[in-house]
Amino acid sequence: MNSSEEKKLEVSVKYGQLESRFTGTVDEVLRGVIGFISKVYPTYDLASRLVMVVDVEKLVEDLEGIIAITEEGLVSTIPSDLLSDKEAIRLQLIKTYLGYRFAKQDKETMSLGDIITETRGKPGAVAGRLSEMAGNGLVVRAGKGEYRITTLGIKDFCDTVLPKIKSPSKEEKKVG
Repeated sequence: MNSSEEKKLEVSVKYGQLESRFTGTVDEVLRGVIGFISKVYPTYDLASRLVMVVDVEKLVEDLEGIIAITEEGLVSTIPSDLLSDKEAIRLQLIKTYLGYRFAKQDKETMSLGDIITETRGKPGAVAGRLSEMAGNGLVVRAGKGEYRITTLGIKDFCDTVLPKIKSPSKEEKKVG
């Protein structure tokens, strides 16, 4: 296969007399299969409106200029001291989430020590914030001293933190 050819997924779905075949990218096939299922099971269509998933493409678009991919992996381009402890922790965990999905790192979790190093936070404060966020469902403890961001944590970060990061401060508005 040369570099101009994309891998295509092919799925065949049959339910009773209804049958469909979907070919294309993973996203195209998934949309087709979900559409087929929603025709067969109308309640699935209703329930699917309640499903919360991370749209990685939109997340990358939203984080452009905030996270960058380098040869060494993903890096945050925003100084941690411009963010609260919770915001800095979640940004690092989102960076790790994306690094894992882009095969730039082997795991989607961060150790407490790595979080402290990356955020330049105080150990007690970082541990306390992680505990609070785990209680709120924003992060999950994925093993002894290992944490990962949840889907809710990513959504909340995008809804509450990104607008603050991306909007110019009052001082910048006065200058410009």
